[in-house]
Amino acid sequence: MKGFTLIEVLFGVAIFLILILAIFAVMNVGIGAWFTGDVSVELRQEIIMAFTAMEKELKETRPAQISLTIGTSSPSLTFKIPQDNNNDGTILDSFGNIEWSGNITYALNGANEITRTASGVTSVLAHNVVNLQFSRPTSPVNLLQIDITARKVSAQGKTVQDAGQIMIKMRN
Repeated sequence: MKGFTLIEVLFGVAIFLILILAIFAVMNVGIGAWFTGDVSVELRQEIIMAFTAMEKELKETRPAQISLTIGTSSPSLTFKIPQDNNNDGTILDSFGNIEWSGNITYALNGANEITRTASGVTSVLAHNVVNLQFSRPTSPVNLLQIDITARKVSAQGKTVQDAGQIMIKMRN
């Protein structure tokens, strides 16, 4: 009679189980790396969205219209942008002077969000931000530096952090 002995069958099953466990271990590591990478991409997108929104407005302001003086830094920034206040289709008043909006403020709130507040309305620009810093270098005078650090814990409990910096040239 031909067949397998009990020892041969148990040995084959043991090898099969070891291979299955190895495959699941590799898959688990791969899934963890995937989700960590996903969180990293999410943080980078938050930083880019915040920079894009702030850059659009801050390019329109003048150094004299922001709350930050040369050579200083702050976790918040208040400024004004040109705005047609009298609805005549131009941002210039009847004397040829620029009409300015009310105060606009960018700040980091207690929920780790970058907020924009204008005319009493607050909107969120980015989430998971743990540090926001606005700086004015001494030269050139119309340059503004923004530093953002974002942090989030992945589903696997790993803390992922990303940071970004942008230099914005304000109009003269």
